[in-house]
Amino acid sequence: MGFFGAFKRQLKKRIRFKRRWLSLGVWVLALGGLVWYAASESHNPEPAVATLAGIRKEAEPSANLVKASETILHTIYVCGEEYTSLGVLSPDDIRKTAKEHPNWEYVGVIDNKATFEVHVDDLSSECKMNSYIGIDAGGNLTLYDGPPREERAVKTFYQLDVGHLESSLPGEVVEDLKRGIRIRDIAEYNSVLSTFSDFAVDETEKVMKPHP
Repeated sequence: MGFFGAFKRQLKKRIRFKRRWLSLGVWVLALGGLVWYAASESHNPEPAVATLAGIRKEAEPSANLVKASETILHTIYVCGEEYTSLGVLSPDDIRKTAKEHPNWEYVGVIDNKATFEVHVDDLSSECKMNSYIGIDAGGNLTLYDGPPREERAVKTFYQLDVGHLESSLPGEVVEDLKRGIRIRDIAEYNSVLSTFSDFAVDETEKVMKPHP
């Protein structure tokens, strides 16, 4: 028993010794992997700026602005968009404008025009005058420029369960939706979307698709 006891103790020591070396080897390999990854990332950095429709965006007006340029503000609304001329500005004035309006994103020079972009949680003035939300032939809740019968669809929100809708709501509400519900401000816009979202075919896949 003494011999086997001593043998077991020696075996345990060898196993512990091997485990220590194995752990050290794994640690060295992991450290080497991290060093290699860091080196490869330094040679292949991610792009510093995003692109939109092939246009390279800049964080702020750069030193490349060397002459006065017509400057445009592109305002993007929840519904609609507008372009406003800010006049012909010098490079210094363009940079000053960027600092004075931190919520404006400087896009760059497009078609020889220095362009800023801003997103506004509202409807454009044109949308406020002529927007309707209705249901199209495929049962999709849709934003229209004008009454749905004119078929000038702007954006599709999500598909409705028409059977459930018709059995759950008063007939006049369903008819109003088919004729088109007039939208005059962002509150009405959000209210209609919220009301009919309960009848979406799949609540987890609500999408908003702009129409060409």
